[in-house]
Amino acid sequence: MSETDKFIHEELTPFYKRTFEAFKQNHQALYSVVNSFLAGKQNHVGVRITENEKLLGEYTFHLDGASISHIETGLSAELHTPFGIIRPYVILEKSTMEKIIQDEPNFIKDPIKTKMKYFRDMTIKFL
Repeated sequence: MSETDKFIHEELTPFYKRTFEAFKQNHQALYSVVNSFLAGKQNHVGVRITENEKLLGEYTFHLDGASISHIETGLSAELHTPFGIIRPYVILEKSTMEKIIQDEPNFIKDPIKTKMKYFRDMTIKFL
């Protein structure tokens, strides 16, 4: 297992689970809308991790509703929307991911505002 694989499984995934549970509890109405939009579909989102723009790893996050069911190595993406299937993936620097994880209290307190401050550091592309 590479250092990046370890980071994804041992740091990012537990962070996501903790903040996702807080989101479900603190923002029940919004969670219901998001979850109903994603429920019952085989959705997955790709993430490409870089360091100084050099590729460290590519991952596919498989979703069960709005929660992550499992993560695979390799890049794949497929979101089922009312407008058809889109294939988004996100490119993030590892240092940005580390900042996001360190900002956990703010993600729990105000997830939307906190997530918005990191959007400028993300690149979204489509397969």
